[in-house]
Amino acid sequence: ENVYAFFHEALSFLARESYSVDELLAMALKVGEMNLKVMELLDRANTSAYGHPVPTSVRITPRQGKAILVSGHDLRDLEQLLQQTEGRGINVYTHGEMLPAHGYPGLKRYPHLAGNYGGAWQDQRKEFEKFPGSILMTTNCLQQPRETYIRRIFTTGLVAWPGVKHLDDKDFS
Repeated sequence: ENVYAFFHEALSFLARESYSVDELLAMALKVGEMNLKVMELLDRANTSAYGHPVPTSVRITPRQGKAILVSGHDLRDLEQLLQQTEGRGINVYTHGEMLPAHGYPGLKRYPHLAGNYGGAWQDQRKEFEKFPGSILMTTNCLQQPRETYIRRIFTTGLVAWPGVKHLDDKDFS
């Protein structure tokens, strides 16, 4: 509730006609404080669900077989995908900001969390084009998909794109 209340406060502040340098500085500092609180909440949510992450070697070369690439930030979506693909012979790879998922014990227990493919989110158009399987975008950072892979990219949660199939129900079958 405090986070949402701050969003309202900050948006109200930004809607004002004018502000002094001191007021802008004060709000910038408040934004920084709220950022730390939100990161604490996110860390607590992730570690309570998946354990405390540990340094982990991550495979960056592909395995043979069917594959799904997951990009974004939503560890819960990744876990649901891993649960739904367990025992089906499908390798799941992370991309971009999803790389740290490999360090969480609760996610490492899935042997088909096969590795990481590609690098930073800004390279996705080139990398997604070369990826041989389906691609799931769980949060922001989606760039306009190319025609070469638009039929194999899917979105869930708050991210969407015209012409890309959106999965509202978290059914990744």
